[in-house]
Amino acid sequence: MDRSEQIKMCVGYYWIMRMRFDTLMLFFLVTLYMYIKNRRRGYSSIGRRMNTLPLRRDALDSIIWLGGDRNCIWELRMSLNAFANLCELLQVQGGLDEDGHVGIGEQVATFLIILAHHTKNRSVQVRFYRSGETISRYFHKVLCSVLRVQSILFAKADPVPEDCVDPRWKWFKD
Repeated sequence: MDRSEQIKMCVGYYWIMRMRFDTLMLFFLVTLYMYIKNRRRGYSSIGRRMNTLPLRRDALDSIIWLGGDRNCIWELRMSLNAFANLCELLQVQGGLDEDGHVGIGEQVATFLIILAHHTKNRSVQVRFYRSGETISRYFHKVLCSVLRVQSILFAKADPVPEDCVDPRWKWFKD
């Protein structure tokens, strides 16, 4: 094999490798474009806002409905039935309303998560895809609603009489 044939063979390999590289680069660019376009079932964040409504709905559904009663107890410290009753009580008796942006279930769920897990505002922002101001505003709304129905929610303790013979209470006497 002479020198000119070796050069022709090297040039041929070069063009084959170049075509493979171009094909891989094109595949990579198409994949990157599709990823950005269809990211997380929302819009592309290039040039316009991302649609976070499905993400917000999924965050609440994962706590309440998808995990079942066990997950609801773990996250909110109450069963699904108790959560539904609390939402209805706060809506009917406490005056909690839905203003079109955040539903009653999400308002009460964020309130309970903050209280149950001592969660910071930033953590709840990330979890529910809401701003810090929105989380604070609805936390305050639910807190005011809970204070309005405190007579229904909180039981009144009966004082222990002085002549009580129950041995559990003897340690609390003078």
